[in-house]
Amino acid sequence: MLIDFNASVSNMPKKADFCIVGSGPAGMTLALELEQRGRSVLLLEGGGLEWTPESYELYKGDVIGDYYVGLEYARARQLGGTSGHWGGWSYQLTELAFREKPGFEDAQWPIEKKDLDPFLDKARAVLNITAPPADVLLDREFGIKEFRISYSRVKFGQRYRDQLGSSERITCVTNANLTGLQTDGRSIVSATATNFKGQSARVRAKNFVLAMGGIENSRMLLWFNQQANGQLVDSRAPLGRYWMEHPAYQVGHALVNLRIPKTEYSKPQLLLTFTEEVFKKLGILECSMVLEAMSTSGTMGLLKELICVAPKAGEWAASLAGKNLVCGGRFIIGWEQEPLWSNHVKLSETKRDRFGIPTAEVHWKKSDRDRATMQKAVTHFNEFLMAKNHGRLKLADWVFAKEGYPSSGNDGVSYHHIGGTRMAHTVEKGVVDKNCRVFGQNNLYLAGSSVFPSGGEANPTLSIIQLSLRLADHLLHT
Repeated sequence: MLIDFNASVSNMPKKADFCIVGSGPAGMTLALELEQRGRSVLLLEGGGLEWTPESYELYKGDVIGDYYVGLEYARARQLGGTSGHWGGWSYQLTELAFREKPGFEDAQWPIEKKDLDPFLDKARAVLNITAPPADVLLDREFGIKEFRISYSRVKFGQRYRDQLGSSERITCVTNANLTGLQTDGRSIVSATATNFKGQSARVRAKNFVLAMGGIENSRMLLWFNQQANGQLVDSRAPLGRYWMEHPAYQVGHALVNLRIPKTEYSKPQLLLTFTEEVFKKLGILECSMVLEAMSTSGTMGLLKELICVAPKAGEWAASLAGKNLVCGGRFIIGWEQEPLWSNHVKLSETKRDRFGIPTAEVHWKKSDRDRATMQKAVTHFNEFLMAKNHGRLKLADWVFAKEGYPSSGNDGVSYHHIGGTRMAHTVEKGVVDKNCRVFGQNNLYLAGSSVFPSGGEANPTLSIIQLSLRLADHLLHT
């Protein structure tokens, strides 16, 4: 059933087995899985069926530190959440993402990849994708791998709207903004939802799940904990801390004689990464590189430029005339960010939204290790190209500078909001346990990438869905 809370307050269900807040990939997946298992679900969505300016305003906030886009542009507050404008890139976190990394102890997960693997096929079904072709080892000496991904076209609000509307077990209430979470110190007793007319209703459930996104999960818990005089989240927990992104930049251009395959995406792309041994040898975090094909005219322009500024590169390309296809491409690198206590979400001391809740203030800065990851990865790939006579890179001047990154448009932004309510073995290291339950609360859980202790090299959506399916399995056996 679908209900517009703006139109009807009296139709809000007063209780359910589960109350899930947020209808993005994490919350929607969880709701649909619980429905399939015969449970009643109240799904609260703060936005409407489509984008509305009044809902959009609630996502405004500030970023302190490195350049970032406005927070309202980085998220979508509507049925289906930010899946309404995601790129569809879908692939798994690697085994390395879950392992302890020497020198990066704060990246440790309390679960392993094998704990998510049983939910992979069903997660792909949710996204309407199939498994991509296996990775290909392009060069053993340098540990260069080509990897493939699946592209999902699923916008959750569109794909699952009719199913929600006809469901007898899910009541999805739009324009229902979470404004209160009441606890007795051990369990959540009720939640308060408010519409855009200022009308409220209180709901009860056996279990509550916040699936509000990688910023809102932290913001709302910080606020509700403050309102509960610290009884909601243990004071030892790093609430809001270790917030991360996947920094990604075009670092230059490449001329290569490698095949750049056509994809379902907008342009032919060659997706590359390193073997686990290379990551360990270089002492860097996980990263991936993209060679995005340029037009023929763009390739010729790059070739002419290289001949002028780097004659040997021009000689290399000329030597291949009539033998191999030389492709020009934009060279892009993205990496998992070092988890740092100093990168965090906090409540603004001066700004509040229309419901009186402080807006988000995100403190975010890339570290020296982040820059080293980018520089060492680029250097290693360039050494591979030259040693194997596969091509040449033309890198931007800023890449090997001691500080500074490009700061306009989408520079450095992947729109992947990770951490802030990380999972861990102990409350001193995380906000939730390995089953996504908030430490100290019997019936409060979190879903989404806010629980990730590290970002890995993969786009997070597929792993988010795997975690939601795993959470459903846990809730049904608790």
